[in-house]
Amino acid sequence: MVHLSITLPRFSESGRYKVMVSKDRAGSQIVASGAGLASESHGKVTLNVAFDLRAAKAGAYFLATIRGSDNGTYYYSLKVN
Repeated sequence: MVHLSITLPRFSESGRYKVMVSKDRAGSQIVASGAGLASESHGKVTLNVAFDLRAAKAGAYFLATIRGSDNGTYYYSLKVN
């Protein structure tokens, strides 16, 4: 199990987000997913989420954050050791 605290990009909104780890940016090879509530504190929006990465082999992945209110999606590079 992995517990992440993600600082979202500037101007991100508070609210419900889904988080997915996928081998491809299209999200067709998802290895883990979770959801959490992002909140603002001191000008930063932070999202806490937990998910199970035991099925992920070492290598390069994409981490996607998807805002629930409008499906706004951002992708980040992720390396699993």
